[in-house]
Amino acid sequence: MLFYNLIIRDLKLAFYSSTNFLLAASFLILILVLIPFVFNASPDSFTLLFSGFIWIAIALSILLTLDRVFNSDYEDGNLEIILISQFPIELIVCAKFISHWISNCIPIIIAIPIAGLLFNISLSDNLYIVVNIIAGSPGMVFIGAAISALTLGSKRASLYKTIIVIPLYIPFMIFGVNQESSLVLLGLSMISFIFSLFTSTYSLHLYAE
Repeated sequence: MLFYNLIIRDLKLAFYSSTNFLLAASFLILILVLIPFVFNASPDSFTLLFSGFIWIAIALSILLTLDRVFNSDYEDGNLEIILISQFPIELIVCAKFISHWISNCIPIIIAIPIAGLLFNISLSDNLYIVVNIIAGSPGMVFIGAAISALTLGSKRASLYKTIIVIPLYIPFMIFGVNQESSLVLLGLSMISFIFSLFTSTYSLHLYAE
């Protein structure tokens, strides 16, 4: 029951915070609006640019909301209460993963078909982009959450997270713009999940002690 309640609680906090669900979709819309002004893209290359900027929007959205994964609970003392609830830390971490992915990636996934139609992206290209996002974006959330747990309590946590996370996102962006890389992205997400679950659990165990 705590697993479900923790997900709902984090989603409510995300919705009512200054960096709520609209942040992710706003990034996507603003970036796409700037494309015609910055790039004189031909119709053939626009699909590649469209997909690339979507991945940039996801990366920025996750980076700017990493403090909400563990740090906000750490600062107000709620993290300690959650950890002493005798609930497995692994499930607590998974709940954080799920709520963070829903609040940051679902709005972008919903906005992609609408934005694609406005920019004359074909339905099949839109489908490939959505599939890649669904396969790869969880891995980006896993990595961000793990680094957030590792830097928990650090005075320069935001700087450290940015420096560490951005290079780890590069493989997702490289394969994300390739329409036939969904299985590769899924594999990267699975590897990221194993790494992040171990790293986050170990970091929270250290904090709990």
